Amino acid sequence: MADIKYQYAYNEEGKIVSINDFTKEESKLHTYKCIGCGNPLLPRAIGSNSIRAHFYHKEKVNCSGETYLHKLGKHLIKEKFDSSDSFFISYIVDKECNNKTCSYKNIQCQKQYEEVTYNLKDYYDTCTEETPIKNYIADLLLTNSKKPKTPPLLIEICVTHKCEDDKIKSGLKIIEITVKKEQDFDSIFTKNNMLVESSYDNQINFISFERKQFEPMEIDISRYIFNPQINDIGYLENISCKDAKYKVQQDSQVELNIVNKKNYAGADLATAFLWMYKNKNFRRCNFCKFYYATKYEDKAKCRLSKKYGKPMYPLMTEAEHCRSFHIQENSFEFSELKNFYIEEVQLPPNSEKNEFRVIIAGSSSFYDYRLFKEKCDFYLSSKIKTHKLTILRGTSKKTEQLIWKYCYENHINIEPYEAEWDVYGQQATYYSNIKMINRADALIAFWDEKSTATRDLIERAKAKGLKYYVVKIDSKTNQ
Repeated sequence: MADIKYQYAYNEEGKIVSINDFTKEESKLHTYKCIGCGNPLLPRAIGSNSIRAHFYHKEKVNCSGETYLHKLGKHLIKEKFDSSDSFFISYIVDKECNNKTCSYKNIQCQKQYEEVTYNLKDYYDTCTEETPIKNYIADLLLTNSKKPKTPPLLIEICVTHKCEDDKIKSGLKIIEITVKKEQDFDSIFTKNNMLVESSYDNQINFISFERKQFEPMEIDISRYIFNPQINDIGYLENISCKDAKYKVQQDSQVELNIVNKKNYAGADLATAFLWMYKNKNFRRCNFCKFYYATKYEDKAKCRLSKKYGKPMYPLMTEAEHCRSFHIQENSFEFSELKNFYIEEVQLPPNSEKNEFRVIIAGSSSFYDYRLFKEKCDFYLSSKIKTHKLTILRGTSKKTEQLIWKYCYENHINIEPYEAEWDVYGQQATYYSNIKMINRADALIAFWDEKSTATRDLIERAKAKGLKYYVVKIDSKTNQ
């Protein structure tokens, strides 16, 4: 054990004081005794810049530093408990959803290494020193005078001797605090005024605390939405498991809940397509083995076009009436479906609010989330309260990231619109704009007055009589 530089002592009233709490002149007005052995102490080096101020024994005595630290620890912690309305602790647990019969239960319904925090003053109102409990003596014993049946909590100060095995195996809840020097007391309570379990140095150890907790949990699951008004293939969106029984859109043709029961990997469109192919005879060219591109080609095409006169660059819906359609069995493993729980959702959207669809678009130079959030909050805050809000997304990659973040934070649905370059070539963006305008109720555009795609959306919104809001940005400063 390192040499003790006594920072604390009893004063003449029997109260523990710190040498850092008074000046050299003030220290002369009092007398001091050692917390460990009870012998007289004198202050030294108060105000010194080279030596740390401390107490020292007036006469040479055999004083145990272990006893000093042990008694000091009990006093400091008891004083904190008795003098405060809060005494927080924090430790690590594993959590699991308590709904064991849920159809959507999967590996994400459990969380490991979650930090939980409790205020011990909500459970205990009494702290006593050296109190017997069962066959043991607790350094500090926390109890509830109003609810005697509340299981007690022990706080043990460990200087050199850890808790005995039989005490650990007793089932009593114990917080063991290890100290080797006085400075350790400075780090016991974090800046949040909390006793925090520390795995890296084991200074604070929580013994016999329940490490497995069961409680209601809300997780995201994958929802596949097929609505031909949006695109020909369908798209995936994450929804809360509490909304899983209800459709996202009133006018969608098919909606599926897709839950990976085996691992953390989410669903993809191939998973949805396999289910749709088996159960709805759903066929699209991009899942056909004859539709592909070699490494020398820029885009995929139908390999039967020359021999059978089929379109070289077909619409994806061409597969619906194509007799040559054959799924890419080597690319899509039907056996993988067994890892998923997939169900078709039949109930209409669970909301009495009318849907309100808003296009959000931004120039490729725009990426300021602070401004994005400020304007979206301003224009959408009232609609979020009165309507079921859906964001129509078909914009630059930077603005797309801002939309994902904003919608995640505010639990807003997204309808994605992808430009079909293979079908429409250079005009793909404008065809995507037309689809969005035909479904939208309003437009919010972050425009640098240069982007032609954003300009096109603004002009189409005007022509159709939609509500529109244009936030002009400086492409150089992004403001």
